[in-house]
Amino acid sequence: MINAMNFADRMAALARAKQSVLTLGIDPQLDSAKAPGVAPSYSLARFCCEIIEACADQVVAVKFQLAFFEARGIDGMRALAEAIALSHRLGLPTVADGKRGDIGSTSAAYAEAFLSGGDFACDAMTVNPYLGADAIAPFLEYVERGRGLFVLVKTSNPSSGDFQDLAAPERPLWETVAARVKEWGEKFVGQAGFSSVGAVVGATYPAHAERARKLMPRALILVPGYGAQGASAGDALAAASSGQAPGVLVNASRAIMYAYRGRLGEKPPEAARRAAQEMRAELARALVARHG
Repeated sequence: MINAMNFADRMAALARAKQSVLTLGIDPQLDSAKAPGVAPSYSLARFCCEIIEACADQVVAVKFQLAFFEARGIDGMRALAEAIALSHRLGLPTVADGKRGDIGSTSAAYAEAFLSGGDFACDAMTVNPYLGADAIAPFLEYVERGRGLFVLVKTSNPSSGDFQDLAAPERPLWETVAARVKEWGEKFVGQAGFSSVGAVVGATYPAHAERARKLMPRALILVPGYGAQGASAGDALAAASSGQAPGVLVNASRAIMYAYRGRLGEKPPEAARRAAQEMRAELARALVARHG
């Protein structure tokens, strides 16, 4: 069952309790000529669930990349529902990573699908702001009920600058989006000092991340790009706050899910747990080095 407490406060409490900012990304890749997307002898649901269970005490949340479940049809969506339910039983907040955003009525349907009480209900989701405020408004209604949002601000992919870095009259476009995220989030700031209306800021652009923190001092920031995309732990913490709570969720997906490929003799859950332990420790050291 999803908790109605302020989402940002829940994440701050978990970060303190677990001494971790690591988020487990569940991105079950599709089969390719090089490797299967699901470990041999595993079903999709078993693969995802055993990795979640193995890493549960190392991470503060689980982020599901919806595309990899949707691409597998009904079986994929059943596996998604099972993995979300398991995460909730383990006390792990969940993030639906679908980057949704559309005209108001369609956004309302997306919000109902992933933030209500249905089969795919998560504690938070990623949203795309480029249709404007009316596309975000239906999601904000669920923030009032304890859910969280992560608005795309500066993403980790190589070509993100094609549009996000375009010069607006006074500043790059992504900075204008950041300013609006700050505005949307003001009424949802919790006792820990962070807002449940957060942002996605990629670790692959650490200078932008530092700037993003200045523009959004109270935003909870979801950080992709650590691990398989090449960003270091220090890069991933560029937007971390210097206060009692770091205010960041650093996501790692393939580097954990597929760690077994580089660890001969270890089963997928064992390899995933070991990788998560190492990443959690690496992030902790980098956080100390950054802020003391």
